[in-house]
Amino acid sequence: MSQTESLPIDSILMLVLGTVYVAGVNEALGALLMLPVASYILVDGLSRSKVLKTSLDRLFNLKLALVMLTIFLVVVLPTISWMVMRQATAPWQHIDDGAIQTEESIKYLLQGKNPYAEDYLGTPLAEWLHPIEGVEENPALYHNAYLPFIYLFCTPFYVAIKHVTGWYDQRLVYLLLLVCTLWPLMQHAATPSRKLGLAIVFGLNFLSAPHTVRGGNDSFVWFWLIMSTYLLQRDKITLSALSLGLACASKQTAWLFVPFFLAYLWIKAPSPGKCVFLRKAYPVLVVPLLVIIPFLLWDAGAFIEDTYLYLSGQAASSFPIGGFGLGGLLLALGFIKDRTVYFPFIVFQAVFCLPLLLFLLKRQLFDNTVKRCWLGYGLLFLSFSFFSRFINDSYLGIAVNALALGYLSEDSQMERWK
Repeated sequence: MSQTESLPIDSILMLVLGTVYVAGVNEALGALLMLPVASYILVDGLSRSKVLKTSLDRLFNLKLALVMLTIFLVVVLPTISWMVMRQATAPWQHIDDGAIQTEESIKYLLQGKNPYAEDYLGTPLAEWLHPIEGVEENPALYHNAYLPFIYLFCTPFYVAIKHVTGWYDQRLVYLLLLVCTLWPLMQHAATPSRKLGLAIVFGLNFLSAPHTVRGGNDSFVWFWLIMSTYLLQRDKITLSALSLGLACASKQTAWLFVPFFLAYLWIKAPSPGKCVFLRKAYPVLVVPLLVIIPFLLWDAGAFIEDTYLYLSGQAASSFPIGGFGLGGLLLALGFIKDRTVYFPFIVFQAVFCLPLLLFLLKRQLFDNTVKRCWLGYGLLFLSFSFFSRFINDSYLGIAVNALALGYLSEDSQMERWK
């Protein structure tokens, strides 16, 4: 048995990431987590030593069940618990401020109000504790940074769930999409070990899982991104572009995937006729425009201020500088005295990220695969985020997930178009 066979990637990931959670939670939950994590390693070891004799399909299904149970204990159960505690206390407790703002934005839309032109002073967001040093008032009370598709998509869910249960929590939609993402995610790999490895990384990523529990919306964007490359591998170009367009209409973090997506299509397209072929991807540009233009017509100034100026530090009350990147470093070294002021981070992003993008696209020219797209996106996103005004742990979680797809995906014959 080779070293690679004795140390399968899925078992390594389950051992490392599972142990992190076992050691980081309370004793009761840690004891529960020990059961699927230890069982996973035990089953894998017994099957490879031939003590446990079972078919590969049965072994895969058993290990997948243990992965799903672990994800349930790490993400789903705590999220449900937080939702219950929120209902038992107050609407601004046991939830992230972004999720509160999304709920209030849905309410504004149902009232015929523009969520980018309104403030959030009279909402539960005003009661949410804003724990950033040097910032007395949460600037999200005056700005809404998220793009419109999140609100448009979630509004029917809000109406239906509110009608049936009498209450609504934005995490219900995020959890649903998280669960729906796992199947197309695993289809990016061909071998059982890599399929399971992808599920383990996404479900147990300790940089993003707590963000999901609190109500972060990254799982919303991931669903559309994953569906885009899942469809792309199956030659569903227009549907793939549609899914990517919806991701881009949801959050700015998806935009950096577009260059790799278009480069992939351009390189794969037959010559001559590349431009005609590329037109199949029209939804990637048209869909965000169709979603965003109505809000620009409604109040262009408010929309641009909330979704760009606020994030870049050029609004009256901007998103504060901080995090694990250049902004936090400049603050710590004293080059920036006030985390609320404007600083030209875009210059650093251009100087460092544009050459990186050109290098990554050049590499894709010689190895044009979906996994190369994910690897390029992960590296570019990590670099762009580092030189941004702010970067938090969930952004690092995005980079880890993208790089995992870059390393664990396996491109199939379906991508070799005729």
